[in-house]
Amino acid sequence: MEELPATAVGLKVIDGIVLASERRLSYGGYVLSKQAKKVHKIGKFLMAGAGIYGDLQTLTRIMNVEIKYYEISTGKPISVHAAAKLLSVILYQYKIMPFISEILFGGVDEKGPQLYVLDPIGSLIEDNYAAVGSGARIAIGVLESEYDPNMNLDIAAQLITKAIKASIERDITSGDGIDLAIMDKKGNYENKFIPY
Repeated sequence: MEELPATAVGLKVIDGIVLASERRLSYGGYVLSKQAKKVHKIGKFLMAGAGIYGDLQTLTRIMNVEIKYYEISTGKPISVHAAAKLLSVILYQYKIMPFISEILFGGVDEKGPQLYVLDPIGSLIEDNYAAVGSGARIAIGVLESEYDPNMNLDIAAQLITKAIKASIERDITSGDGIDLAIMDKKGNYENKFIPY
């Protein structure tokens, strides 16, 4: 498969998870927008991705509805793994005409911080850190050289920012600032925009 435009990066540490993406929306060599937000909070979860922007938006809306439906019908909150598995099933259902996206999905529950990587047809892989999209090769090199699962969230945010910046400098389909989403182990959420 051809690399999907954009760069999204995620990592989990002992204190929580951090997801980030740059804001450029491009097709081929043409920049359509410099304001495309590719990191979203869905209930108590975070999702970031690379690929067709409309597909990412649609998956965000579907997951919002499905998570609320699950929690209303069962009367209990959905776990991070169950929500990621739900997204995996949704992606697999569309395998004939897939959502053209690579997704990072994470959150925190009683089992602690969790990060999952999903491909367009729903493969579900839990990992400590991951990068998707056309800038992933560059970003993953930065993460592999400096990642420590015991780092605090501030250092994790700095590392993920460094990885996205490296991708922006070398990948033409990535750029125009960084959206950063941080969730600590208590479920507190913080969203930042870093101009770059």
